[in-house]
Amino acid sequence: ILILLLLDNQSVIRAARYCNQQSSDYFQESLAPYEGLKLEQIPNTQWNYADQSVYWKGAYFYFDLFRISPSTRGLLLKQENRREQLMELALEQMTDGVQLWDENAVIQFFNRSSKQLLGVPANREIEGHHLLEYFAVTDENSTTLTALRTRKALRGCLHSYKSLTGKELHTVNDATPVLSNGRLLGCVSFERDIRIAKTMVNQWLDIQKTLVRDMPLVAEPKDAHYTFRDLIGHNPKLTDMVNLAAKMATRDLNILIQGETGTGKEIIAQGIHQLSARCRENFVAINCAAVPETLIEGVLFGTSKGAFTGSIDRAGVIENANHGTLFLDEINSMSPAMQAKLLRVLQEKKVSRVGSNHSIQVDIRILSACNENVHALIKQGKMRSDLFYRISSVILEIPPLRERLDDLEELTLYYLEQHQTSAGPAITRITPDFWERLRQHDWPGNVRELFHILSYAVNVCDDGVLKESDLPPYFLNLNPPAPTPSPPSGGTLNLELGLSELMQAYQRGVLQEAYAACDGNVTKMAAILKISRQNCQHYIKKYGLK
Repeated sequence: ILILLLLDNQSVIRAARYCNQQSSDYFQESLAPYEGLKLEQIPNTQWNYADQSVYWKGAYFYFDLFRISPSTRGLLLKQENRREQLMELALEQMTDGVQLWDENAVIQFFNRSSKQLLGVPANREIEGHHLLEYFAVTDENSTTLTALRTRKALRGCLHSYKSLTGKELHTVNDATPVLSNGRLLGCVSFERDIRIAKTMVNQWLDIQKTLVRDMPLVAEPKDAHYTFRDLIGHNPKLTDMVNLAAKMATRDLNILIQGETGTGKEIIAQGIHQLSARCRENFVAINCAAVPETLIEGVLFGTSKGAFTGSIDRAGVIENANHGTLFLDEINSMSPAMQAKLLRVLQEKKVSRVGSNHSIQVDIRILSACNENVHALIKQGKMRSDLFYRISSVILEIPPLRERLDDLEELTLYYLEQHQTSAGPAITRITPDFWERLRQHDWPGNVRELFHILSYAVNVCDDGVLKESDLPPYFLNLNPPAPTPSPPSGGTLNLELGLSELMQAYQRGVLQEAYAACDGNVTKMAAILKISRQNCQHYIKKYGLK
């Protein structure tokens, strides 16, 4: 609501006008009777000149007094926006830093916590300033700039940087671009100090303990204790897969999880169950490779008394998972004949115990896992294509550890943190040669193999410093130090070096030449060599390129 009053030098109203339709709708009367009155004579008003406000007919207005001519002044009244005030005050109460930006990364609003985080006085007006005026960041490592550039939301980004006030910051950031009819309006960012984030985690753990103790209905589902948070790493391949899994978890689809041994297929399966509408029902898992072919039918479908010598009435895992989730790990180890029987159960949604003619109606969600390429198995006749179509409305592919070596350090530190009190002295330092040996390995056993290696190293370490010599002997024999002979030239090969050393020498030479040609620019080098940026960085560290 906007109202304009024209005053003479004695504050007598010469003219009064509504500036918009909302004003006349609110007052529903003409302003003409007020002309000729002094401001204080307007009925039902309380004027406060100290904070330039007036209470008029049940509403507060702010006013601005300005000179139009030597004999005329203007008084513009604007009704306070109660909703805007409430929202701003609510944001000021949040412990997280809340930041509103326009499409050009210009500050529109920072709450009190954001200013405290940056070391900016609470009364300083910073609206209208660009992001780079307060943050010493680049376009690549800024969560807000990345969200504005890609128009995609970012969650849980860990950053360490300095504000331009000189304060060193370690924060966890979220950023969500705001779009209207396809047009970018700006961005909303949340920034929290990592120390506050750790405190919040502890608070949530306390709340969880209370819920489990006092409200059994919301406790963890039976036989499922992993969530997606138990997958450690921030490699793009891994995070993209987890995001897809979380999205599909709420849809009652059968999902096939494909990944090598030790990549965490059951963690993904349990995480899907935890987020699904079936989370309060049973999660039943079976490793098909661990059950002999002669017994797997009874294990899956159950048995009826008298079906064979010594058989008893016993429910199978499909019955036990009724209304919940059944996870079939290594389903590719099941024979084609058994696959056909399973397919019939999934199609009919009925199961009969071995030796019984009675059918039991079942409602289950199937999550299955395969440790080989399922399309290759179909071509080889080891996997029935009709069963594959039934169990794989969505396929999730977990990247092996060798394709996300950038997560190696985070996984190692996670393991050490989880096991620092269970074996030997606390680890205080890790030497460069220890890291280098880990990076040189191909990790056929993936994360499970890494944790096995770290378990040995932690137990044999006696001074709190992990060194190359703490790694298992067999592991050191598998991964000898990288050779650094000059690459072969002039068509002459030193065959005494052996094929492995010759190949690595040639690889080093190619990488060194590419590194020099790109002046050390990793992005350009990766593009020229047609490899990922992460792999490029790995090779630079491996060969110590300069």
